[in-house]
Amino acid sequence: MDKRILVVLGLVLAATCARAETKQETKQETKQETKADTGPVTLGGAAAADSLRTNLWLVEAMMGEIVSQAADALPAAPARVLLTGKVTDGDRAGKLLRVVASRVLRERGYEVLVSHPDSVEGHRPDCEADFAIDEVALKYPDVGRTLGLWRRWVDRDVSVVVTAEVSERASGRLLFSDRIARRFNDRVSNDELLRVDSSLYPFTTASVRETGWQRRLEEFAVLGTLAGLIAVYFANTGS
Repeated sequence: MDKRILVVLGLVLAATCARAETKQETKQETKQETKADTGPVTLGGAAAADSLRTNLWLVEAMMGEIVSQAADALPAAPARVLLTGKVTDGDRAGKLLRVVASRVLRERGYEVLVSHPDSVEGHRPDCEADFAIDEVALKYPDVGRTLGLWRRWVDRDVSVVVTAEVSERASGRLLFSDRIARRFNDRVSNDELLRVDSSLYPFTTASVRETGWQRRLEEFAVLGTLAGLIAVYFANTGS
């Protein structure tokens, strides 16, 4: 076989592989629901739009946005708000939400009370607020690899769902009741993954979901074909 034909075939296959990889990246980018520069921003500038946002930061930011949405139903500050509901020792997401709720309400100018006698004694709350975690989830749904071998990027999907209720203490009138969801999608590099992932909470770390076997086999098939063509090329050149 003419060596020039082998070289042309090798270049065509390499270009096809690169094009397929680029096409896959474009497909992944178009499915992202929220870009990093338009994601949660309610932690007082703790992470700028162009900085690296850890999983914990994202969870806290989305919790803060949820609490802020419910807090819009409260009367104007200053007012006393009693955080009701009980959080069990094993409910780590619920504990974090309670901390975030206290911070958000205080930043809005409210006096925050918690539901135990020492907090409420001598103080008469104006309103009650209850925030209950329904879901906090982190997933790494897909990865991108160079020639099917070296991992280059990882897709990240974080979601928080909370049931929130706000009511007047004296009359019992319900001011707000809703199930609020927040979701954030982006893509991090393989090097950034080690920095955003954290074992501090069960919902701030997750296993990376590898790409399907069909796609991986296709990539290996292309690599095998290229390797075979290169071997034939050098064999013919040597003769």
